Amino acid sequence: MQHIMRGQTGSGNAKIRAGKVRHMPISLAEKKCLQRGLDFGWQFRNQYVLSCDSDRNYPGWFKQHLGRWTLHHGDALRVTHMTDQDGAHVGWILGHAIAPGRGIAEDSFQIAAHHSQHDFADVAEGVISDLAGKYLVILLTGDTERVYCDPVSDLPLLYDAQTGRLASSLGLVLDRPVVANPLFPARDVLSGKRTLSFGHTIDRTVKRGLSSHYLDLSDFGQHRHWPPMDMAFSKNADDTKDIVDQIIERLSSHITVLTERFDCILPVSGGRDSRILLACASDRLDKLSEISGHRFHNPSRRDTALGKEIVQSLGKEYKTYFRKYPEMGQMRNMRLRMGWSGARPEMEAVPMIEDLPRDHIVLRGNILELLRASQWRRDKIDRPVHLTHGVRRLGVCIDHGGEERKKWFGAYTDWLESLPPSAQKKPYDFAWVELLLPNWQGAYFNGHNSTYFLNPFNDRKLIELAISLPASLRINGEVVPLILERACPELLNFRFQ
Repeated sequence: MQHIMRGQTGSGNAKIRAGKVRHMPISLAEKKCLQRGLDFGWQFRNQYVLSCDSDRNYPGWFKQHLGRWTLHHGDALRVTHMTDQDGAHVGWILGHAIAPGRGIAEDSFQIAAHHSQHDFADVAEGVISDLAGKYLVILLTGDTERVYCDPVSDLPLLYDAQTGRLASSLGLVLDRPVVANPLFPARDVLSGKRTLSFGHTIDRTVKRGLSSHYLDLSDFGQHRHWPPMDMAFSKNADDTKDIVDQIIERLSSHITVLTERFDCILPVSGGRDSRILLACASDRLDKLSEISGHRFHNPSRRDTALGKEIVQSLGKEYKTYFRKYPEMGQMRNMRLRMGWSGARPEMEAVPMIEDLPRDHIVLRGNILELLRASQWRRDKIDRPVHLTHGVRRLGVCIDHGGEERKKWFGAYTDWLESLPPSAQKKPYDFAWVELLLPNWQGAYFNGHNSTYFLNPFNDRKLIELAISLPASLRINGEVVPLILERACPELLNFRFQ
């Protein structure tokens, strides 16, 4: 039987024999909040912990039970019950998952099979692999205990196999101080000199779940479930228009589902990615709560000026958020919520982002870089994988003559060989999706607790279509104008910033 209850705000003391009081352990995140005088429930309102600690309470959080597992979560995190065809509870979907043809996963999401079937896990996996959005799926049937990430792990999964605890950020996994990971010194990671990858965190034992893999909770092993071995990723240039039309149709459908169900904000700049979203949302602009941009440095000044011009040409209003300098406490708390997962220039905009309307969905276009082959170089197209280039793009090392970089060749090769043969021909695209974005983007999105960042392009089918396009067409800039021409040709009248 499944239960839901609100977490206590106290420390959760329990009496033991001889009248002694045992203080239940608290997470590192809770300790930091206590030290800084922060409200844990507010700071981590969109995050979660999954563990076998059924008696544990997190301040201001809810908890639910299924089998031996307890899901603890903040009040801003959507939790959808997953059931089999007879209504038996078989897990949870966290976050915002879009099921093609079914819309947003709501209070109950059914898998059309009985959980006792020998192939139930395979049936469920097929459904899960087709979901889009920002989500985490926890599948628990007794025989099967698995956790699935969204395509780029925008809703993070971190875990410690020694304690059996999973969570959305490092401070929630740990009940102890961070034990330094010598491969990724915290100073390098937090200064942006080095980017986490290959499942590492700044802690020696805590790992990050890899997208397109499920985590088996019986042994905490990770197993690839996508792409399937027979999936082809090479299309002819003659197929380009058909693929582009499929991308437009599916991406537009996701935007329609989101704007019909939620209050959404669309940031628009002078760049290509936001313009693709604008084109695919062009018949839904009245459904958007806001179209806006952030001006916090010289490039964003030009971006917002052009974004405003574009949006006003469509007869819509554009709101500019002007620079507000971040306070030390804001940045420190942001890093805490991110689980000390790194740094990115956009963090300077945190004070402005905190001014956005609360609990709106901010539609982002980051994954659309696949349509520009941003991880490729022209001399690497249709050539064997270049390990130096591949590792350099991940940013895992501070390069001193290339010797440090070579130490990562083995890990890169092992990861590459886990892909099907057809996917191995697109190494830099898959590395972007599986090794870079989960660390560089997902953790940052997770750090925002008053607004919700979501990529409508976070969809394995859309990723498949994008990667299938010839890298030469993408890197030459031929794909984006074709999308705009077929979705909203008026947007071609403006230069790209």
